[in-house]
Amino acid sequence: MLARMSGPRRLEATALVVYALVFILLFAFGRPGLGISQGFYLAIVLVALAGGPVSGIGAGVLATLLWGIAAAHNGSAVTASLEPLAIRLASYSAAGAAVGYFAHRGRQMLAESLHVLDELLRVARREVATGTITAEGIHARIVKRAEESSPFAVLVGTTAETSEVTMRRAMRALAAAAGPESEIARVGRTRVAVVVPAETADEAQRA
Repeated sequence: MLARMSGPRRLEATALVVYALVFILLFAFGRPGLGISQGFYLAIVLVALAGGPVSGIGAGVLATLLWGIAAAHNGSAVTASLEPLAIRLASYSAAGAAVGYFAHRGRQMLAESLHVLDELLRVARREVATGTITAEGIHARIVKRAEESSPFAVLVGTTAETSEVTMRRAMRALAAAAGPESEIARVGRTRVAVVVPAETADEAQRA
């Protein structure tokens, strides 16, 4: 069952088990000085990691409720005063909110980093001078189109020009003339590859 669960669901399931174990121990053996109630912090942290600050606060409230039930059963002072209950509520909720906030912020930073990495890879696969994609970029586009099962053609040609300036002009001209669904790449000093959508050989030849 755990193997089929997502990461957050596993954390929440583990937290439920911790809640149950700590509550049972408190209910049966709870008395001042044993520190059994500290085990609730583990459950709170697990829930906060899975859901964020709001879930962490909710986990703290649940832990406080369970602690109050167990304390009342064992005849603790919580039955005569609400101060211990308020202290537990504040500490549990604060721990859950803090852990949940930093976990949520960490996930946001990871998502932002992945987005920046994707943009950097996209830029790295294009030649600055011509705006066309590199040989690595054309390979990635071919693989993507093959996975999408959309018909396309790969055209490869060699120019007679050897001047770098002329080649760059030619690449810019090809990129401007190609359609929005076509990709132009320089795969050698004088060799050019073009990926174009085409369903037949005649369409590829016309392109």
